[in-house]
Amino acid sequence: MDIGVISTRYAKSLLKFSTENREEQKVYEEMQILSENFRCVPALQEALKNPVYTDAAKIELLKSATGGEGTTTRSIQRFYELLVEHRRADYMVFIANSYITLYREDKNILKSKLTVPVPVSDSVCEKLKRIVEKESNRLVDFDIQVDKEIMGGFILEYGTYQLDASLRTQLAKLHRTIRN
Repeated sequence: MDIGVISTRYAKSLLKFSTENREEQKVYEEMQILSENFRCVPALQEALKNPVYTDAAKIELLKSATGGEGTTTRSIQRFYELLVEHRRADYMVFIANSYITLYREDKNILKSKLTVPVPVSDSVCEKLKRIVEKESNRLVDFDIQVDKEIMGGFILEYGTYQLDASLRTQLAKLHRTIRN
């Protein structure tokens, strides 16, 4: 069976189960942490595939990668047990990403990214967030990244829209104009 189909089915089940337990927001946060840990620590995926590790060790590894023992939700703990029992632990990276996508669709959340050359105040972030929410008619999950390479201005991305008002881009355009 296709990895995408399997991961989506498990993610849908997790979303339904966590919603019934009123933990879907916390599970969403846990899946973001887990997804980031899979991205930063490739050995995590390899460990879940390794047949030498016991089922209990795989469950503990997943809990640790999600935030640690005692901090994971009941929904996640039970889900990890089910996943390992059905020999699907190595699909968890795909399930986590599918859950994040399904949760955002369910809650009408739009992922947005703001890239700036220096840290900006919370009030500026809130103003931009409100503008994007008004334009998109959706809630916005705002991610702010600092990148000195853009030199000045900002780059705002949401959905398929990108507004590049960076000094780096403006200088590159000027340079191309002068060369022609």
